[in-house]
Amino acid sequence: MKTLLNLITYRQSATKLLFYCGVIHLLLALFFLILLPFENRVLLGINLWIKPLKFALSIAIYSLTWLVLLGYIEGEKIKKYFVRFTVFAMSFEMLCVATQAARGELSHFNQAGTYNIILYALMGIVIVLQTIFSLILSIRFFKPLSSALPETMVWAIRLGLLISIFFAFQGGFIGQRMAHTVGAPDGGQGVWFFNWSIKHGDLRIAHFFGLHALQLLPAFVWIFRIKNKVPVIVFGLFYFVFVSLLFYYALLGNGFA
Repeated sequence: MKTLLNLITYRQSATKLLFYCGVIHLLLALFFLILLPFENRVLLGINLWIKPLKFALSIAIYSLTWLVLLGYIEGEKIKKYFVRFTVFAMSFEMLCVATQAARGELSHFNQAGTYNIILYALMGIVIVLQTIFSLILSIRFFKPLSSALPETMVWAIRLGLLISIFFAFQGGFIGQRMAHTVGAPDGGQGVWFFNWSIKHGDLRIAHFFGLHALQLLPAFVWIFRIKNKVPVIVFGLFYFVFVSLLFYYALLGNGFA
């Protein structure tokens, strides 16, 4: 409840742009959801508005998560810059994904023409800068905090940030490969909504679970009311190994069919 109140009240400070960013992307996700039944075009075997929908939800979760986290660290100036750049980076990413979908084009790995090549390159540059900036802010959670945040939650946030950032950079590895499927071309039969490959390795699975360590580890502490940091650290290490094995399993080209 305290975290929820922090989310509601802290939006009035320098981070209010991040709050609006999260809300707007939730509304965008709803808009893309409404578009689905009216769209017959497909990309990689699925409705072309599925990807913008997934990105809108992911950006909303990311923005609102950082909105809460920023309330526990000091340094108003750097937080203001982080908020502004994050809103720019997330909005740019969303604009690219949505406009490419509207054009019936892939937003990622698209090398068909100068425009698509430049757009994909810019997306990569912006996201890398955003990840580096988030790493800089994350360091502050490894220093004493002025807030009365429980030690267990502090460790959940610390480990969640490290795992999330590590697997954010794993997205760069996927970008270098120019494909997320191992052992077959991108597309084909996949898991509902996520479209993760069933028969072949899919690097997006580890990427997804790695990124959302930032939400899952604090949720673990909150749901189970953990009072000691040891179980948090053990769970965090276990989670990192688990996601790393998912990554390795996908690199071998193995699916789950």
